[in-house]
Amino acid sequence: MTTPAALRPGTDEITRIAERAVYANRFVTVYDDDVRFSDGRDGRYVRVVQSGGKPGVVTLPLAAGSAALVRVYRYAPGRHEWGLPRGMAHGGNPEATARQELTEELGAPPAQLSALGTMTPDSGILASVVHLYAATYPAPVSAPRDTVEVTAVRWVPVPELLAAIASGDVTDGFTLAAVCRALCCGILAPASQAR
Repeated sequence: MTTPAALRPGTDEITRIAERAVYANRFVTVYDDDVRFSDGRDGRYVRVVQSGGKPGVVTLPLAAGSAALVRVYRYAPGRHEWGLPRGMAHGGNPEATARQELTEELGAPPAQLSALGTMTPDSGILASVVHLYAATYPAPVSAPRDTVEVTAVRWVPVPELLAAIASGDVTDGFTLAAVCRALCCGILAPASQAR
C-alpha cells in the first residue's frame, strides 16, 4: 500500500540543538531540549522518554469470539479503567514484552501472537512507540499473576466491546488504538457485521 502524498512526512523538521535531562526515574526521563525550528528560530521543547526509549505494548486477547479486558487503577486520572493488557518495555523485544504482560495480566501466554503495527500515544510530548498485537487463546483465561495491578479480568463478546467503545464506557486510548487497528486489518468485524 502506498502512502498518499498528503500523509507523507514534510520537510518542516525541528532540529535538536541540545538535550537536557531535567528529571529521571526508573520509568521515564524528562528532557527540556534546545531546538531550532525550520524557519531558523530557536526555542525549547519538553520531551518524555519512557523505558529508556524501548517500546511498550498493548495486546488484544481473543478467544471464542470474545476479547479480554483488565480492570486497572490508573493513578494519573484517579480511577479504575477497563482496557486491554498493556505495559512498558521489559527489554528491547516487544513480542517478548507482550507475552510477559499477557502472562502477568491474564495468567497465561497466548497460543499465537500477531503484530498489528505501532502507534505513537502522544507524539506532542512522548517519544514513545507502542507495538500493537492480537493474541489468540484456545479458551478464555482469567488468572492474573499481578493482582495488585489487575483487579479483575473480563472476557466480553467482541460486539459488546465495540458497543462499550461506541458508548464511551471504554475510554483507554491504547485499547481504542488496538481495536481500531484490528478492525482496519480485518481481525475484528465492524459492529454492523459482528452481530
